Amino acid sequence: MSVNSKNVFVGSPDQATTGAILTGEETDVIPETIDDFDFTGLDESGYVNEDGVTITPTESTETIRDWALNVIRRILTEFDGTIAWTHLELSVGALKNYMGDDNVEVSEATAAHGTQVRAAIAGTVRPIKSWYFKVKDGDRRIVVFVPHGQITDRGEIPLSASGAVTLPVTLSSYPDSSGKSIYIYTDDGVVSAGA
Repeated sequence: MSVNSKNVFVGSPDQATTGAILTGEETDVIPETIDDFDFTGLDESGYVNEDGVTITPTESTETIRDWALNVIRRILTEFDGTIAWTHLELSVGALKNYMGDDNVEVSEATAAHGTQVRAAIAGTVRPIKSWYFKVKDGDRRIVVFVPHGQITDRGEIPLSASGAVTLPVTLSSYPDSSGKSIYIYTDDGVVSAGA
């Protein structure tokens, strides 16, 4: 197979009308193709900082050695897939991701004040949701899909005159009914001449 520049993707967010990170109810309905996703009714999270999103698969293995201490096999003993990013805004969606849905209260805008939010940092477990990360590079598209994911780590919130207030988070993924945790869908944007 020859090299093909159409297989080189840039990881820019697809956020023309919504943020590039969306959440919904956890699900075991796994789309067949990237065109099978329906993003209506999902909650958006807003801007992410310039570092983007990082997917980290982590595996642990146990080594089996023979009598002569030669390695003859490695057995997978643990797998974890995490996704990390930093929210660049204090939107309701970003706050719910960081604080947990039940720890964010919203009062709608009135003639006297704008939309007001009360968010509480608490030692409570964040909910398990489905997660969608949308990437667009010209006609190329990527969707990273986590059917069962939970924010399990939160970073420091900086309050500084020299930068934005950010909310760093790490999402842990859990296996679906097929034993898979993170799906990556692509479309290289090259359509068939015969289609």
